[in-house]
Amino acid sequence: MNRDDYELVRHEIEAEEACGQTAPPPFAEAPDVAETLRLLERVSRLPAIRFEKVQEMQDLIARGELETPDRIDGTVRRLMEEFGL
Repeated sequence: MNRDDYELVRHEIEAEEACGQTAPPPFAEAPDVAETLRLLERVSRLPAIRFEKVQEMQDLIARGELETPDRIDGTVRRLMEEFGL
């Protein structure tokens, strides 16, 4: 699913929720409907994808700027704090 598809689905769901309506998923007749609905509920609670952050990280990786000494030091420092070292 690309970004446009994801945004379209998200907007459709938001519009349905705003109207107090939710259409059943097209696969509601699946043999294990309860499991499908449980998984859909869990997926609906996932945070939105921050595509600008994903693109930013991809750009940093492509330019070879992701692993700088400052970034590595900061990561090590946060890990040591997290582990109480």
